[in-house]
Order: sequence, then C-alpha cells, then structure tokens
Amino acid sequence: MDVIKYFLGDVRLIQSPLAADDRGCFIKAYNRETEPLADFSICQINLVNNRFRNTLRGLHYQTDIWAESKFFRVLRGGIRVAFIDLRTNSNYYLKSEVCTLENNGYALLIPRGFATGYLVIEDDTDVLYCSDNYYRPEFESGIRWNDPLFNIDWGLTNDPIISDKDIKWIDYISQ
Repeated sequence: MDVIKYFLGDVRLIQSPLAADDRGCFIKAYNRETEPLADFSICQINLVNNRFRNTLRGLHYQTDIWAESKFFRVLRGGIRVAFIDLRTNSNYYLKSEVCTLENNGYALLIPRGFATGYLVIEDDTDVLYCSDNYYRPEFESGIRWNDPLFNIDWGLTNDPIISDKDIKWIDYISQ
C-alpha cells in the first residue's frame, strides 16, 4: 500500500496492490504493516449502504479523548469525501479539501482533528470506513454541510438528501 497523494499535510490517499485476471480481482484492503497505516489501529468498522446519488453525510467529528482517525474505502459506487482541518496548531487550520473515491483500489486515511463528510455520486454506493476510536454520541459534533467559511465544492447539481441531524448543525464560527 502506497501513499500517492497528501491533502492538507496529513490526509493520505492510499493505493492498494491490485491483482486481476479472468477470475476477477484481489485488492489488499488494509495492511497495518505498511507505512501509511502503521499508526492506525481499528476500533470500529462501519459499512454504509447509500441507496441514492446526492445523499450527503456529515460533516462530523468527535471531541476530546474520543477524537478519531478514519479510513475510507468504497466497495461499490463512488463518493466525494470532504475534510476540514480543525487542529488549531496546524498550518492548515480551517482549510478544507475534497477527494473523489470510487471502487478502484484507493482509500483515504484522515487523521484525528478533522471533520469529515461525504456526498454519494452514484446510486447504490457502499462505503466501508474504519475508525481508531469508539463512537460516543455525547462527544459528537458537526458543521453544517454548506458553511460559507469552508465553501466546500461538493459538486452538487440538486439539493442533497440529508438527515435531520446533519441539517441542524450550525456554522463553525458560531460554535
């Protein structure tokens, strides 16, 4: 597994080894012995089925000792992952970027201290994401998906399909 691109200094786009023949293909989905994942220990694995394109999930993060790194991989379909650096000691503090992930052997590792969310770009998209900490709802926070401070280019052509919880997040500057 190799890092092929860095975003905001510490977010890593990882390419996995892929072997394919007439039987199908093999992708090494996770290998902790490789440099990109050496410090990432899985505590929780989540599988999300997204039925419809334009579904938007996020932007979420956990606070205090429950902050978490996340490892995203798309099993079917495609997403646009947005991430915002909320680490006050970072050169990229309050900067955001977006990366497209599809079912093609790529994964994204986002360290602790980032808010994350994603937009589904194909119907019937399955996303596997792992965290290095446990989910604690009392330590969850979020940022409104269209907060003007970050001006995230989701690539939307229509209003997103979004949960009531995510609609209610406020702008970051108001927190």
